[in-house]
Amino acid sequence: MISIDRTPIGAMKILSCYREVQQILAGKMPVPRTMEFFLSNDCNHACAGCHSRYLHREEQRFLDFETVKEVVSDIAELGVEGVEISGGGEPLLYPKIIPAIAFMRGRGLKVGMFSNGTLLDAETSEFLVQNLLFLRIAFDAGSRETYRKIHGRDDFQKLQENLEMLVSLRSKVSAGGGGKGRRKGKAKYGMATLGAKYLVSNRNWSELKAAAEMAREAGLDYLQYKVLRASRFTPEGETLEKAREVADEARELSDESFQVFGSLEKTKVIGRCFLNPLHPVIDATGNMYLCAFFHHRKKTHRIGNVNEKSFPEIWYGKRHMEAFKSTKPKECAVFDCPFHEAAVLARSWIVENQKHLEFI
Repeated sequence: MISIDRTPIGAMKILSCYREVQQILAGKMPVPRTMEFFLSNDCNHACAGCHSRYLHREEQRFLDFETVKEVVSDIAELGVEGVEISGGGEPLLYPKIIPAIAFMRGRGLKVGMFSNGTLLDAETSEFLVQNLLFLRIAFDAGSRETYRKIHGRDDFQKLQENLEMLVSLRSKVSAGGGGKGRRKGKAKYGMATLGAKYLVSNRNWSELKAAAEMAREAGLDYLQYKVLRASRFTPEGETLEKAREVADEARELSDESFQVFGSLEKTKVIGRCFLNPLHPVIDATGNMYLCAFFHHRKKTHRIGNVNEKSFPEIWYGKRHMEAFKSTKPKECAVFDCPFHEAAVLARSWIVENQKHLEFI
């Protein structure tokens, strides 16, 4: 029997971008597969190790809604398929988050969102499970006390209640008003994938398995974990070894309806990035960047501002190609970028054509 990887995150997905990678290799700028928005610079939490907390607090709070609609219309017309809403700050603080998602969906785009999940109410939750393809919630602790230390807020009980509400509402929506049990069907609207994200640090590594148990019990579809990087809270040495043991135990919780996956290993750069045109970012000030990991190189990764030029003008402009060609591998090694692993596959299977992808 063929084993199918059912996790929604992983390097293998780069193979679906075969045509776009070919365009990049030919010196052309493809249409992005995903457009990421940092709609908000505001956040109701103060997480330990959060880089955005310091880098964006003096900037414009929210991306203008009219600008959002203009950009969304442009990217939909160009053929962008997915929109990822993250931050920056907490997306649910964006004053027009529901109208923004509704507008994106109305233009035929699939939408996913990252959130800390503590600001959800019943009305918003029902809308999200009906209109998002996925919702990934920050779930960085297995206890109230550790959560408070990590997030700077005593919202652990509220988070658990909100997760239960999300799962319950999804069941009712997908069953037309009375469904029970976990979702095992196809990913479609009205049946949003609900996942947890666990950022492993030297403050919470020991509770990874406990958090995975809670996520499974709540009815979530998966828990993904990764290491907090470039922080005084980054686990190293003996602490990292112990974290690996806990991660191994957490993965054993996986079954047909719940997956635990991730890595605590540092990703490795294999050369200058050639994949960032697939996933650019627009922040709350309207600045567009090559990728989500622009924080430590804002000047070199900035390619324009959507309050000043249209998306197509920026995307196909001279500045974009200049910035794309001048990225430095050493500066890409600070965080664990998902494109690092994807680039290994893309280089061997698409660039070097080891799999002869022109043939079935």
